[in-house]
Formats: sequence, C-alpha cells, structure tokens
Amino acid sequence: MTVAAVVLLAAAAVAGAVVWYAVEHRRPSAGTATWLAAAAVPIVLAGAAALFGLGGDPAGDGLLNFARAAAVVAAVTGGSVIATALLRVADRRTADLGSSITAPSVAGSVNVGAVGAGSVHVGAADAESVGIGSADDGGAGGDGVGGDATAAVSDPETLRGGTSIGALERVAVAVTLLAGWPEGLALVLGVKGLGRYPELRRPAAAERFIIGTLASVLWAVAAVGVVVAVQT
Repeated sequence: MTVAAVVLLAAAAVAGAVVWYAVEHRRPSAGTATWLAAAAVPIVLAGAAALFGLGGDPAGDGLLNFARAAAVVAAVTGGSVIATALLRVADRRTADLGSSITAPSVAGSVNVGAVGAGSVHVGAADAESVGIGSADDGGAGGDGVGGDATAAVSDPETLRGGTSIGALERVAVAVTLLAGWPEGLALVLGVKGLGRYPELRRPAAAERFIIGTLASVLWAVAAVGVVVAVQT
C-alpha cells in the first residue's frame, strides 16, 4: 500500500501538469465547471495517496526520498490548476455582483436622459465616471473604480507574474516543511506580501492575492502531508 501511495502521489504530480496545460490552452472557452473538474483530478489522486499511505507500512529511505520529490512537483503542478479554478469561481461571484449593481445605474441614466437632450450627455458622463459605460476601464482592470469592480480576478494581468510567483511559493512552502522548518512559511508569505503590496490597492488584485496565496499554501501543505502519511 505504501508503494501505491507514492505512485498515486507521482500520478497527481503528472496529472496536475497535464490538466492545467490542457485547460489553459483553451482558457477563453473553458468554463468554471471545466476548471473545477480539472482541479479535482490532482486532489482525488493526492487524497487517495494519503489514504493508502496511512494504511501501509512506513516507507524506506529510497521510497521516501522519491515521495518527497513527487510532493514538491505535485505542489507546483497541481497548485496552478487548483488556484485558477478557485479564481474562476470568484469571477462568477464578481460578475453576478457587477450585474446587480450596473442594471439600476443604467436604468437611472436612461430616465435622466428622457427629460431632455442636454441631460442625456450628463447621464453619459456620470456613467463613464463610475466605469459603467467605459469598456476600457472595465476590461483592463485599471486603477479607477469601474476597473476594480469589473476586473476579472482570474485574469493573469490582474497581478502580472502570478503563475510564476505561485509556483515558486509552493516550492518554498513544500521544501521548508519537508526540511522540518515550518517557521519558513512566515518568511515566504512575508516576502510575497511585501513584494505585492503596491498592487493590492485594487479590490480585484487583493482578492486574487488572497485566494491564490491560500490555495497555493494549502495545496503545498496537503502534498507534503502525503509524505508524512507515507513516512509514518
């Protein structure tokens, strides 16, 4: 059972990379359900690996070293698809909130515009100032209020370099835990927070930062947890 646990952990590492690559290449057409289904693959495999590890005998040194390497790889590959899936869920909530706020505002602009031609221009200016009628503000996720309200949380441009930073973060978390130095988690998260601080003034960026960081850390901890199960 111990060997099966390590094999399943290695499979989770490979599957995480495969499903992320497959879905990422069709990001514009892939819905939230697709991302969630892809994220379920490494989660199920890692969960099964933990159960087998708990039910088996302690692993030998060679098998344990292989499990440690597989855990680091699984933390990197699986974390990408899991974090993106959770960010897509956040996108749906933001879209629903945005539609409920925008509809009354647009209706108010139409009513004002019905009074006279001059007031139509005033309503349009008001709509643009809050980011309702401006496609640039809403789509680009700029610093204005409208860009913050409608920016896609899962859009990589919301916090540029997030995929690479997240991968490095998961490596650091997994390595510090495997090395028996859990205090290193505070150092890793502190460095990331300081580096991202200037960009976190925008709500979409702050939401992406929190969701992505928690997903990365929790998944890396889960991957290392399989090693602990195999070891004990």
